[in-house]
Amino acid sequence: MKLPRFFLLFCTETMLCLFLGCNDAPDPVGALLLPAEDYGTVQVDTFYATGHSSLPKHLFTSSIDRFMLGKYQSCQAWACLKFSSWPDTMIGAAITSGTIRLKSVYHFGESMSDLHINAFRARASWGGDSLTYDSLNLNTVGQPPYNYYYDISTKYSSTIQAGDTDWVTIDIPDTTMLREWFSTNSDTLQLNDGIIFSPDPSVSNVIRGFYSYYASDTSYQPTLYVNYNGTYGPNTYVHKLSSSKYVSTIDRASLITDNNLIYIQSGISYRGLISFDKILTSWPVSIHRAVLQVTLDQSKSSPQSNFFPTPFLDDSLYALSVSTDSISDGSFSALSLRSTDNFGRVMYSFESAGLVNRWLNNSSARKVALCGYSESYSFDLFTIFSEGASDMQLRPRIIITYSIKR
Repeated sequence: MKLPRFFLLFCTETMLCLFLGCNDAPDPVGALLLPAEDYGTVQVDTFYATGHSSLPKHLFTSSIDRFMLGKYQSCQAWACLKFSSWPDTMIGAAITSGTIRLKSVYHFGESMSDLHINAFRARASWGGDSLTYDSLNLNTVGQPPYNYYYDISTKYSSTIQAGDTDWVTIDIPDTTMLREWFSTNSDTLQLNDGIIFSPDPSVSNVIRGFYSYYASDTSYQPTLYVNYNGTYGPNTYVHKLSSSKYVSTIDRASLITDNNLIYIQSGISYRGLISFDKILTSWPVSIHRAVLQVTLDQSKSSPQSNFFPTPFLDDSLYALSVSTDSISDGSFSALSLRSTDNFGRVMYSFESAGLVNRWLNNSSARKVALCGYSESYSFDLFTIFSEGASDMQLRPRIIITYSIKR
């Protein structure tokens, strides 16, 4: 049976309508009912520092691969060597002389200057990092801890002539001290079998670095040679079991000459402390990225500084989180990236999202400490523009990329 022509036309049109209707755009019901901020708009804000200071920090030097010794202008570094594990075979040996051999690795100051030092017998134990420069300085002033850390009556002097890769030998004329070291392994009266070296303040004009007992190349480690008369004639005992550290200081007035700058002095050490009191009032937020940026005042930093002419050993900085008492707490650290701005000024940048999250969670003071990457190894000086810089682009700042949670 044939269908009427008009019926076929009707069916075709109906199918087309149904097909086209299924491909229509969705009805935009409620499309503009939500506020724009609920769509998670990403925002970028810059927050500038509100304060700064430069604070001294005692360095932990007992486990690094070098120790420092000497004096340059108002900088001083005292070195301490402590020997241990004497062999029973040397008890009661007829010791005739001794020397200590050191391998140079670094200098700060005048490279050709001789290093004049004084040596004393160490007394009190300075294990760990309890010993400070102030402790050693008080040792000689006639009040506690007078004569506690070293015996001032055992003083003898020596002169070191060395380049940055030379070996040096220091004589130990005090054979009585050497014999006491080897007297017995269990003698509890021996408080410290070691030597404390101090620079002669009247003639020294260089600080030298020497490899310590943590040097990766064991042949560079300090070595004690003890000459003695054995059963079959003269002999030499070689000893390497020891530990070392150094303590240092600087005259603050000679370092910090401009209170509008932040001073970061390695080797002493001074760290810069920067405050950010005004930051992100909205809460809660999602931090996508945060970058801390600071700018170097090259005219007063190494090597342009007249006071610190030595070139940078490591031109990098660390940013560290601090607790409410402004002490670094070890919870956050970031190594800098170095760049230059459009005017050729050196800038240091730190990825700091973790630090900003700590601030916003009220788990840390809104401060950040800056220190030299190699603050225990060198005497690099960084001077950073502070919040008082007349040019806003020189001030320390944190650039935060975030969105408000809803």
